[in-house]
Amino acid sequence: MDTLLHGVLGAVACSRTGLPGGRRGPVDERGRRQLADWTLWAALGFGLFPDIASLGIHFATDLFTGNGVRWHGIPDFVFLLYNLTHSLLGIAIGYALLVAWKRSLWLPALAWPLHVLVDVPTHGDGRFITPLFWPFSDAGFTGWSWWIFPGVFYGGWIAAGVLWLLVIVLRLSWRKPT
Repeated sequence: MDTLLHGVLGAVACSRTGLPGGRRGPVDERGRRQLADWTLWAALGFGLFPDIASLGIHFATDLFTGNGVRWHGIPDFVFLLYNLTHSLLGIAIGYALLVAWKRSLWLPALAWPLHVLVDVPTHGDGRFITPLFWPFSDAGFTGWSWWIFPGVFYGGWIAAGVLWLLVIVLRLSWRKPT
């Protein structure tokens, strides 16, 4: 799926502002509602991370060197980073290190594996098949490439919109009358 959608889905599914916040949403240690929720931005970032840490490096380099954004001539190290950030082993090691370093990242960092799980059915065969079992195997599930099938692309954005709408409706319906 496209990178921005991964961030939006990560934010709705892995932040206290999103669905995990329950009926109250983000609250501080005293039980007061928070207007600024750091887990929203962290989940958005973790949702973007696997693509930014691989293809984003290539695209940024091309952009800053005046080459524009090119899909051809991607260096091999970018595919190595792609495999690492999109494999269960890479996720397990990365997630464990993150949570060991800062325990409060346990929820927003789940946007990283969510990103990869969404990629499995939305990436077809080829260089960008999701390498779940890398480095042990290059095999992957041949899904429906979102860049070839527009329904997959639009369906993902519709699903994200419905999830955020669900958050709003649930929070409004759970409000106590004053």
